Amino acid sequence: MPEASSEPAKMAKLRQQAKIWRAGALPGLAAIACVTLARLTGSLQVLEWMAFDRLLQLRPVESADDRILIVGINERDIKQVGEHPIPDRELAELLQTLQSAKPRAIGLDLFRDTSAGSGRAELSQVLKHSSNLIGIEAALNPNNELDVRPPPELPPERVGLADVTIDPDGKLRRSLLASKVDGKTRYSVSLLLAAMYLKVEGIELQHGSRASHPIQFNSVLLPRFRSDTGGYVNAKAGGNQILLNFRARSQPFRIVSLTDVLTGKVPPNLIRDRIVLIGMTATSVNDTFMTSATKGTLVSNVLNDAEQYQLLYGVEYQAHATSQIVSAVLDRRPLIHTWLEGWEYVWIVSWGLLAMALGLMLQSPWKTLSILAASSICLISICYGSMVLGWWIPMVPALMALWAAGLTTSLFDRDSRVLLEQRSLTLKRTYDAVHNGPLQTLAAILRSLDETHGVTPLRWQLESLNRELRSVYESMKQELLSDDNRYVQTLLPALLYQIYEDTLRRDLPGFSSIKICVPPNFNSLANCPLTLEQKQGLCIFLEEALCNVGKHAIEATRLDVVCTRQQDEWSLQIIDNGVSDLSYSNPHTGRGTDRARELAASLRGKFERRPHSPQGVVCELTWRESKSWRQRLSFYFKRLIADGS
Repeated sequence: MPEASSEPAKMAKLRQQAKIWRAGALPGLAAIACVTLARLTGSLQVLEWMAFDRLLQLRPVESADDRILIVGINERDIKQVGEHPIPDRELAELLQTLQSAKPRAIGLDLFRDTSAGSGRAELSQVLKHSSNLIGIEAALNPNNELDVRPPPELPPERVGLADVTIDPDGKLRRSLLASKVDGKTRYSVSLLLAAMYLKVEGIELQHGSRASHPIQFNSVLLPRFRSDTGGYVNAKAGGNQILLNFRARSQPFRIVSLTDVLTGKVPPNLIRDRIVLIGMTATSVNDTFMTSATKGTLVSNVLNDAEQYQLLYGVEYQAHATSQIVSAVLDRRPLIHTWLEGWEYVWIVSWGLLAMALGLMLQSPWKTLSILAASSICLISICYGSMVLGWWIPMVPALMALWAAGLTTSLFDRDSRVLLEQRSLTLKRTYDAVHNGPLQTLAAILRSLDETHGVTPLRWQLESLNRELRSVYESMKQELLSDDNRYVQTLLPALLYQIYEDTLRRDLPGFSSIKICVPPNFNSLANCPLTLEQKQGLCIFLEEALCNVGKHAIEATRLDVVCTRQQDEWSLQIIDNGVSDLSYSNPHTGRGTDRARELAASLRGKFERRPHSPQGVVCELTWRESKSWRQRLSFYFKRLIADGS
């Protein structure tokens, strides 16, 4: 017997726990939905870019790439030459000096579509006979007048695109690989230099006929940037682009000056068999881009501030873009990959669900905060480790989902538990007061009746009242502890009909004489927008009106419950044909009457109890449809919950 009786208690506790979890889960799910919506609309883009840059910057220090040499034309070189741009003669002399050391590839990151100073003929000869030299052009500007043509001496296959894609926050994170120009696929300077270097290693560039086709060297596929890559939302992804995996070092490439090369201060072994990039490193020349993903640039190293001054010279950008391709093919250095968009959202939602589960299980704000902090450290560590391995995993939205879902779930769960405990305590104290007062008095009356009158109809009625009062506590306790909150879970028509049937089964004297009882139809109330309190009040109104018939209607033979709707007005009538006593027919007495009037005021309607012709009483409640949008929204939301249950 104890085991059998413990099973309902266990089930009640489980239903209570499920009720609390559902109350806490709904706000958590709403928080996750808000984070997901914010990411879908691009509201988190800038935060995700900042996190991406920071993770790249914090990676372990890498070795310098000695395959690339930068010849930077700085302010001292300009002063030495005496003019800017560098004249064609000096540029030709620089190229001849470099070629004598036999580099594998030379990238001329200088626009030379027109002559500069004297010596154009000499420069033309060098350009024509330098089969390992790649020049640049700008061909993707929206305004064609801003395009810059390549040196006329270079054939198209030795000209690379120097166009750069900048993100809306003004920072550089992507590298262009290929694009359509005048109907033909053209490649970037970095890709052509990498292909020229790798060809000597016996590795050929593989590419389809369209710019958007995959680009690869042997088995190394360059992951193409798409409009929804990583934290991007509807980004411009024309042509074939790739995320930049900056080399994690404050000075990733050896840099020499124009003067150093011309004066023979650069040993030939630093040039031989390398990729040489020639470009401007003078602050007076506007050829810089913003970034915060590197450990240092030429500008930040000079200013000794890698956090604030993240200006990258154009030739440095080309060096990073070229180095990441060559290093990926020869050294298996990772490129930046991302998940498919669907898996990213699975990742984000999973962290939110984890936080919800933790918040519901811990049941303590301080424990929840501690575990959320630990989970955040774990999440950041996973994202950091993944970035080191070349994977960009959403960190910012996952953190937001973790904290938003965890905190809201914990707070709502705590409030639900506190409210339930308060209700349980109030119910227990109320019962204790009834038990120690009226029930003890009733027990004394029963004992006196046993001693004086024996078994009488009055004693039987008092015993019935005693049992009924004692059963109230258990029924209310079960409803409080269980998940079966009928006012939330059940639609109003079904709930009213259930109350109607249960009330008529009660052993009340007025029900015994009723011969005609037409089953009511409450379907007209299906779409009536009511708050939870109004719904509960309407149920209590019906129950009390029926109980009044059972207690006070004398010799009633007919009971009608009529529910109607005319346009935007509802009416609920309880009609009997019995002979009523004074307390029942007097509209000014009783707590039930007061509750009915309070309900009518809440509904902005009217309550009326009046005589029925030829005999009996009509108890009627009428009200109009509420126009409050909040009330409508609350009604449809609760109905959705009820349908889902």
